[in-house]
Amino acid sequence: MNETLRSIITGEKEWCFDTEGRSIKFNKDGTGEMWCRCNFNYWIAADIEWKDIGPPHDSGQIVETPNEAKSAIANKTGPQLLGKLTLEITLTKRLPQWVQSSNLSKSTMVNEYSLTGDAYRPKTFTVRMEKGNFMVPCFIGYSGSDKPRFALRLLFDKSPYSPRSEWKEPERGADGGQFWDHVEFVGRPSRDLEMQGRAMNDISSRGWNECVVS
Repeated sequence: MNETLRSIITGEKEWCFDTEGRSIKFNKDGTGEMWCRCNFNYWIAADIEWKDIGPPHDSGQIVETPNEAKSAIANKTGPQLLGKLTLEITLTKRLPQWVQSSNLSKSTMVNEYSLTGDAYRPKTFTVRMEKGNFMVPCFIGYSGSDKPRFALRLLFDKSPYSPRSEWKEPERGADGGQFWDHVEFVGRPSRDLEMQGRAMNDISSRGWNECVVS
């Protein structure tokens, strides 16, 4: 992995889909954390193991999403591509050490209680790293000017969260969150960017509905 990209991806406290509990963290030693919390329910709170497995193939693995295309039109200029990574990420059943003595250790919903064994197999991802002016993906479509802004974005070719087929009972709540569709995570919060116009990934005014689990 390019050392600059490694320092960026490991230099952030977390990469967020929202700021309330859906995030992923990469540590320098090849460990990290994955969190999936929505509407006060913790679905995933786990250590991860990750490694770089070489440069990505230029074979169209990263495809411009509809959000990206609309964003480029709305903002006239798109984000700056910093590079692409190929990562192998393995989810574990271990709670992060700092919460092992919390109430999460007694939960009958988190980690292996909600996910099948296939969720813990190594998975490969192609990740696009960009620099720009971004809002948390959960807020996309919510009209308002007080949304926090971030200077960096990771775009995965598929979600780091397990696909629906790897959830034991997705109809119990995961179907509402559609976590397997989350491919965009932001980092490096910046108050200065809030004064620089519309976020590059703010593409509509559909209403705030992507953070709600019914």
